[in-house]
Amino acid sequence: MKVIMIGTVTVILLVMIAGVCCQQDEKEKGKGFNTLLPKLAPKLNSTAKPCPCKRTYLPLCASNGQTYNNACAFRCAKQLERSLTVTRKGRCEKDAED
Repeated sequence: MKVIMIGTVTVILLVMIAGVCCQQDEKEKGKGFNTLLPKLAPKLNSTAKPCPCKRTYLPLCASNGQTYNNACAFRCAKQLERSLTVTRKGRCEKDAED
């Protein structure tokens, strides 16, 4: 029992140390979380609500050229980009080529 506890604590400490080291390396490269947050801030919408959607595949092509799996996924995206509209049912042309 003690061996399992010591092993678990050791693994947790190693993961924490590795995480701190990696964060410092990324910040030095200018790619850390604090650098990315200002770029993402305009896309964040405090009024956006969680969007749990079923995995039903009834694709919709939107005005941004992206295919959404279904109407629910489209509505979720519309919370972040109000001007988004459905251009047609089915996949977008660029997605259909893939």
